[in-house]
Amino acid sequence: MSQRRGEPFKGVWPTIHESAWIHESAVVIGDVTIGPDVSVWPNVTLRGDEGRIVIGAGSNIQDGSTVHMTGGESDTLVGARVTVGHNCILHGCVIGDDVLVGMGSLIMDNARIGDGCYVGGGTLVTPNKVVEPGQFILGNPHRVLRPVGERERGWIDYAWKHYVETARAYAARDAAK
Repeated sequence: MSQRRGEPFKGVWPTIHESAWIHESAVVIGDVTIGPDVSVWPNVTLRGDEGRIVIGAGSNIQDGSTVHMTGGESDTLVGARVTVGHNCILHGCVIGDDVLVGMGSLIMDNARIGDGCYVGGGTLVTPNKVVEPGQFILGNPHRVLRPVGERERGWIDYAWKHYVETARAYAARDAAK
């Protein structure tokens, strides 16, 4: 089931699953698909006016982040169980499942982050770069530090689950108003 929220662009409305929670200050425009148990936090912009944005089940886009793309060149696809930390920019990239993107990171057009990766805070992934699954990356520009270890895997699992639970608490609060 989906609901019509957000703003249309050129007649295309966002498609938002009924179990998703979107903060009232978030902006969702155009060709955006938001899956089940997704949370979109304060001051996030999801602008699907130049292409498509898809956010997979259980993912969260945290405060101040921007998701966009380059028209005719890229879409932004975010897998399931992904945490996108505060003040990130995802621009025309593909993020696999079970990924944590640390605060302040920037992932550019046609970059691909494989399943199970951990992107350290403040990381820059330049256009067209491919990060293989299960890698811990960090830096500007990014470099692969090592395979994801148990500690990072634990943070990836904790973060998405925590945000699903927290969004449910906010939705309950909103429903009680």
